[in-house]
Parts: sequence; structure tokens; C-alpha cells
Amino acid sequence: MAYSHNLVFDERIYDAPVLQKAAYRSMNSLTVDISIDEGQFICAMFSNIGVDESSFLSAVQEFKKDVLDYQLRHQLSAETQPIKNLILGLAFSKTGLISE
Repeated sequence: MAYSHNLVFDERIYDAPVLQKAAYRSMNSLTVDISIDEGQFICAMFSNIGVDESSFLSAVQEFKKDVLDYQLRHQLSAETQPIKNLILGLAFSKTGLISE
């Protein structure tokens, strides 16, 4: 028996690559179709062949957790990018690779 579930994410809060990463991670248990409608991402989830209902529901819960995890990682990366660039710039400025 095939199981299905829809999740909706606001595009002002979540990014498409984040949903794609979470969908990729959960591909062993479910298939995710991502669409956008009026500023919302709609994730239609379908159980894979041989996945029982409790495993499917568990995979849906893991998908939600993964979306939040990947979104927070994405935000943290964006927030710390200027500091990372500064550190790299300082590290490579003292190498002597470029003659002054």
C-alpha cells in the first residue's frame, strides 16, 4: 500500500536547496515532489515500495527535522561567510606567493 503526506513550507523562511537536500537524504523511504504555489513550497511525499506506514511516518518526521537542520546550517554559513573570507585573506596574505 502506498502512503502519502503533504508538507508546506513558506518560501520566506526556507530555501529550495534546503528542501532538495532533505528530500535527497530521505530517498530510501520516500519520494518527494517539490512545487511552489503562492509563496509556499509544497512537498508531496509518497512512500517507496515496501515501506510500511510506521516507517513512512517516521521518514516524514525525519524530513521535517532535516529541513530545519539544513536551513539553520545554510543561515549560519551565510552569516559567517565574511569572517571566513577575512580569515582566509589574512592567512594567504602572509604566504609570500605574491611579490609586492
